[in-house]
Formats: sequence, C-alpha cells, structure tokens
Amino acid sequence: MTSMVAYVASRNPQSQTLRSVRLIQDAVSANIDAEWTILTPNDTTILPSDGTASEFSTGVNHIELNGLDDSARVKKAIERCDYLILGSPTYGHNVSGDMKILMDRLTYWGHLFHLAGKPGMAMVSATTNGFLEVGELMERFMESLGIIIDETAYHTTFTPFDEAMADQTAAAIVRALNTLRDGVVPETSERQELAFQSYKRDYARRDGSDAESRYWRERGMFDCATFHEYVETRRKLPESVHAER
Repeated sequence: MTSMVAYVASRNPQSQTLRSVRLIQDAVSANIDAEWTILTPNDTTILPSDGTASEFSTGVNHIELNGLDDSARVKKAIERCDYLILGSPTYGHNVSGDMKILMDRLTYWGHLFHLAGKPGMAMVSATTNGFLEVGELMERFMESLGIIIDETAYHTTFTPFDEAMADQTAAAIVRALNTLRDGVVPETSERQELAFQSYKRDYARRDGSDAESRYWRERGMFDCATFHEYVETRRKLPESVHAER
C-alpha cells in the first residue's frame, strides 16, 4: 500500500490548505490504494530550534533525543512515506510560523539530502497575494532535502482549489509514484545539482569527525559524480541505510 504523508501547518480547523489536501487525498485514493497520514499543529507539537545548531556537527537533535516534542514521530513519518505533501497558508508573503518551525528543525537534513529521491509537492493557500513567494520558498526547501518535487498546488480566493484541480494534482502524484515503481529515476533540479557539488567540495576537505562528512562517506556520496547518480545509487541501498542516524 502506498504511504502518503501530509503536514499542513495551519491551526485553523477550517483551513483552506487542509481542505485542499483532503481533496487531493480523495482524488488520489480514487486511483490507488493509499494510506494517508495528515498531520497539523493541532495534533503534533514541534518545538522551535534551540539555536545551537549542534545537529549539523553531531547529527543529533537534542530536542528530539530528549523526547520533548513530537518531532521524532513526524520525522519518522516523513522518512518512511512514499510521497510527501507540505502545506502552508500564506502569512505576510511567507510560510506560517508552524511551517517555519518544521523547516528550521529539518534544515540539517538539507546538507545531507536526507530525503534524496522521495517524490513530493507543496500546497499553498492565500487570501490575496504572496502565495507565489511562499510556493518558491517551499520548493527550494523541499529540493534542499533531496525531494523530487511535483508542481506546487495553490488555493486563492480568486482561484479556489477545486475537485478538478485535485484530480489533476492526483494524476501527477500517481505518475510520480508509478515512475519510481518502474525503476525510472526522475530528473533532479539544477539547484540540487549545484548544491550537491558545493557540499561535496566542502565535506571532502573535512577529516570525517563531523556528522555531515561522515554521513556522506558512509553513503558513498563522494563516489557519485552528480546528485542524480546518488539518487540512483540510494534506491539500491538497503532500507536500514536510509534510516536516520
């Protein structure tokens, strides 16, 4: 069964972002056998970053390690799912505070391309404007994690996200999942390739005492000429290697 996970960063039970994700859920489930987990800040607690940034050098997030919030559960769901949707309303031409907290807590995954090759998309809602800026921000963040993104979906007052749009979005999601099941690795983005080369040069100069260079060495990332090649290689690794340290 296909595992679908959505994190919708809105506390409003009448959220248009959440409503749109549920329309996508219905449309996807009409085409494939899918198990959905939809998380919101109302049923999960993710604390802000403590500002130490120690996870970049140690690979350990102390808030998660000490069980102070639900971040371990959320991260595990994100890691294990077949497809990931991140949804946010637009607040002042930016993501919601809850989405920013999640992004802050997952930033160190970006240096590792921890979700390399996982398909996903962003869902953005807005009353008036600013949604395109939020969509771009979400796309950049998801690509930094290694996600192969589908086109961002939008709901606005003037262009509501309706069932027809949900059907189109679901079709794209099903295509992405089928592509991976057929053994075809989708094209990676230029941003991902440039970041991969930049990190590779930096981490190759380190002695391996820090978590980032160690992660790259253990997964053979230095042996890959491109991020696309790494995604191909990663798909052949045992599932245990994919698990977070």
